[in-house]
Amino acid sequence: MHHLSLAIADHTTRGFNTSSKAGFSLQLVTNEELLDHTVRRGSDGFLYFRHSLRASVSDAKPPPRRPRPLGTSVYVGTGNGRGQFLLKVDATSIMMWLQCEPCRPQAQQGRPLFVPRDSPSFVAVHGASGGCDRRFFTPLPNNLCAFHYTGNGNRVNGILARDHVTRQDGVDLGVIFIGCAHNSVIFRNDGIYAGVVGLGRVPQPSPVSSQPHVLGMAHGHTSFSYCLSGETNRQGLLRFGTDVPVLHTSRYRTTRILPALHAQDGAYHVSLVGVSLGAHILDAVRPEMFGRRGEDVGEGGCIIDIGTPLTVMAQEAYSVVEEAVWSELQRHGAERVEQHDYGLCVRATEATKRRLPSMSLHFAEEEATLVVSPKHLFLIMDDMYKKAGQIACLAMRPGRRTVIGALQQVDTRFVFDLEGDRISFAPESCTKETTLVV
Repeated sequence: MHHLSLAIADHTTRGFNTSSKAGFSLQLVTNEELLDHTVRRGSDGFLYFRHSLRASVSDAKPPPRRPRPLGTSVYVGTGNGRGQFLLKVDATSIMMWLQCEPCRPQAQQGRPLFVPRDSPSFVAVHGASGGCDRRFFTPLPNNLCAFHYTGNGNRVNGILARDHVTRQDGVDLGVIFIGCAHNSVIFRNDGIYAGVVGLGRVPQPSPVSSQPHVLGMAHGHTSFSYCLSGETNRQGLLRFGTDVPVLHTSRYRTTRILPALHAQDGAYHVSLVGVSLGAHILDAVRPEMFGRRGEDVGEGGCIIDIGTPLTVMAQEAYSVVEEAVWSELQRHGAERVEQHDYGLCVRATEATKRRLPSMSLHFAEEEATLVVSPKHLFLIMDDMYKKAGQIACLAMRPGRRTVIGALQQVDTRFVFDLEGDRISFAPESCTKETTLVV
């Protein structure tokens, strides 16, 4: 699994369809510069965070001790305006956007801003055109079309436009709607990402297409799939359209995608009804803890998001899970320790690591259960305070709604069927379709 910053490059291996009309596959590439050589996958299957020599416990701000979001690297524009940009993958956003010149205030990013005037193919969407869908955008007095993005703790504003998006091998994926952000009020981009590439659903009907996803990276395709590997030095695939594997129904479990609550909601909502630790169902975790709350953005419910590194669980349910995990480990002699940014950590002795439990997420459909192994439920890291030994931390945090994150999706094939409104998943050794980072 690419746990820190990743980029999407192009898969040119023979046998993969490179036609964006029929389908295409993009390759997930680990960005080694961002890994900072502090993360590795151990021979025991756990993800290890090593202590950085440049950081100390006296630092005013403790160093990051959690995986970064997935990203995608694409070229935007043509001619002198063509530039390469690292964008965060977000399965809740319905569109792709990036910071454009001028941008005030601007979030610092790894590469220069996109300059629209330098790209001959850049076209601003007219406010009176069908492309300026008033469910998502706002016509302006100057005949431009404004977009506002407020998802995942970010808040940016700009204009809607269209331009070519190109893979690194030069294959043009076509003209795609993009948001050109001129005002990044809040953009949590780790000082690296230039914007966001959306995999979220566009509610129907849409005046610009009869198919979903016209505003996102899938660009009109009605299915996409991924299988996140457990190796930090392996490159995996994100597949669209006809490149999505054919389902063997006996192997897959399926859960329904619930209807969006409002036009701006592109997230993949599912009906989570219960949680188990090992073979024991947690009766104190009730279905209503995962219930949706009207049209409040980011409140209640359960979504699946490849762009969220670690699972977030609704506060009430998280408290039950954390207490149950600690009760089980304490019973077997585990020592609890404190770690910034994590609710539950224990001394990672060999005996304790053998006792770390698995977790099962139960969906409303019979037999639709996602099993998360201990190596994807816990992170191992250096004890920064005692500076000796290692600790194991529960790789979840409490929040206002439940988000099944990327780490907990490792070694599971996910297939999103947008026409059938369903998500199918099955255990898979995802390393089989990866290539080694040299």
